[in-house]
Amino acid sequence: MFTPKHIKDGKMLLKGVTKFIHYKRDILKPEKIEEIEKEKDAFRQLLKSGDKEAIRERAKDLQKTCERSLPMPTYPGVRENVEVFFVAIVIALGIRAYFLQPFKIPTGSMQPTLNGIIAHDYGRGKDAEWEEVKPNVVSKVWGLFWNGRNYIDVTAKEDFIPVGAYQKNPFKFFSFTYIERTTPQGQKMKPLKMWVPLDKALNPVALGGLALGEGLGMLPGESSDYVKRAQQFSRATPKVEFRSSDRRLVKAGSLLARGYVDTGDQVLVNKFSYHFRQPKRGEVFVFTTRGISLIENQSPNGQSQHYIKRLCGLPGDQFEVKDPDLFIDGERATEMGIMKVMDQVDGRHGYVQFPRDRRFNAGTLGEGEYLALGDNSRQSWDSRGWGPVPSTSNLVGPALFVYWPFGQHFGLIR
Repeated sequence: MFTPKHIKDGKMLLKGVTKFIHYKRDILKPEKIEEIEKEKDAFRQLLKSGDKEAIRERAKDLQKTCERSLPMPTYPGVRENVEVFFVAIVIALGIRAYFLQPFKIPTGSMQPTLNGIIAHDYGRGKDAEWEEVKPNVVSKVWGLFWNGRNYIDVTAKEDFIPVGAYQKNPFKFFSFTYIERTTPQGQKMKPLKMWVPLDKALNPVALGGLALGEGLGMLPGESSDYVKRAQQFSRATPKVEFRSSDRRLVKAGSLLARGYVDTGDQVLVNKFSYHFRQPKRGEVFVFTTRGISLIENQSPNGQSQHYIKRLCGLPGDQFEVKDPDLFIDGERATEMGIMKVMDQVDGRHGYVQFPRDRRFNAGTLGEGEYLALGDNSRQSWDSRGWGPVPSTSNLVGPALFVYWPFGQHFGLIR
């Protein structure tokens, strides 16, 4: 305790220099290490003299020697920016993995609470209507920003035969359809690219794409079955092969798609919450379909998918769907989100019983099981069709916030 401060600082400097040599030994040249060691020994001897001014001057020299011994980085400004960039990526990935994850709503099963991808047709026989709504550049930019709206107007520029189609989702944010095609003589052509999801591009009643819809042997009157097939293609199948018997000639000038597509709501899911609290009946939540056989059997690659529904039943609940209500343990459900559906608020239609032979319109949820129902009950493939979410490990988290588009549902999800 009686040691002078400049002596204590000198000893701390010696320890720091020793650590510096150990930490940087892999990049220090041998002659630099030898130079630092000599100065360190000389400084240690000087400490014994107690000469305050001399110790302070030699300490500065020793620090400069250490600094000069390191090789100068190439392009230090670029290197610093790259390091900041990668740190930002690591932080973003950490947030995505443990806290917030973005998802895009693909279907209309949660409408009107959340929008899926919606196509508006101005195709066959609607030329006059299209001319009235046809937007200019400013309207297109504003529509994309505010409503996530993309206008489509595609006609065939040359004769071709569609042979297949596939979808790409760059950044998991945009959806593009590529139509593989050949000339009438059978020569391969450059794929035709359209900024529209696969099931909408091929659906003959979605965007007026009759020519391409017929490529799958589908006609407008068969739209119901067609949409189911096309949605399976776009979500689970990397590529659609048109049947050889249905590879029909598309003539130059044929209308392929016309109208506009509103993107599905982009939501942030709170992946952190369920580690600290129990799921709540009535909240909108995201889960994986792992272990739900009726979904996995329809997926050609057997991979689990992410679904978003409203959590309508917890483990131990006895539930029953009675149009238009949902009963939990014999009583009409009282949660706000569920009541909006039952009371048919803002165009909702209430809960309806699933009409197919294999249905789960009533039952008791077992340990770790959850009832997941879509707010758009008439058009939702949910627990009434494939049973409960089978395990707590399937739960990803509650849907927290719609961050885009801004026009309708932006804000907290209720």
